[in-house]
Amino acid sequence: MNRIEFHCHTKYSKCSNLEPKQILKLCKYRGLQGVVICDHNTLEGVSILKKILSDDEFILITGMEITTNRGEILGVWIEESPSTNEFPEVAEEIRQQGGMVIIPHPFDHIRTSAFKVREDDVKYIDAIEVLNSRCMWPNGNKKALTFANEHSLLKSAGSDAHFSSEIGTAWTSFNGNTEDELLRAFKGGKTEIGGKTAPFSLFFRMAAHKVKQTLK
Repeated sequence: MNRIEFHCHTKYSKCSNLEPKQILKLCKYRGLQGVVICDHNTLEGVSILKKILSDDEFILITGMEITTNRGEILGVWIEESPSTNEFPEVAEEIRQQGGMVIIPHPFDHIRTSAFKVREDDVKYIDAIEVLNSRCMWPNGNKKALTFANEHSLLKSAGSDAHFSSEIGTAWTSFNGNTEDELLRAFKGGKTEIGGKTAPFSLFFRMAAHKVKQTLK
């Protein structure tokens, strides 16, 4: 099965230091066949990657980590930014574009930005991120998997990489070689997840990067 890095940030997310070209190089080096770029509230990073990508066999998916009035959600397979931050309307706009609504790290209560998913939200959601490598407390990912199973939602996994060492620590895999095959497999619930959580030392690197950004 081919592995896709399903949640990755470029330097166009202020919390990341990853150059677009660096992401491509590291994905290929680590045996990944594609990446979903999910920068915070911008498509700039993925737009640059599209211009420099020369490998037709590498799958590049446009995504965005969108800050809604309820918390962060992922819009994957989208073409443009939503025009509002109201959750139901954002979800509708994502679907109108042919995209999918994925809730990342919904039970990681350390993150104040996390979307606190409720029973009545299910009709707006296509998938739950059931393995996020930055959820270093195991309960968060376990609860996400339980919620997805209980509500028959699709499942994704990604590293949520902001630094080079994180790329490929978690992935979504499928049988196939193209973006269309990936989309069909994902919508059909025929993908698999794998990976692990990041080491606790990542907290210190995150703090150091935040200080550096503040001092700029």
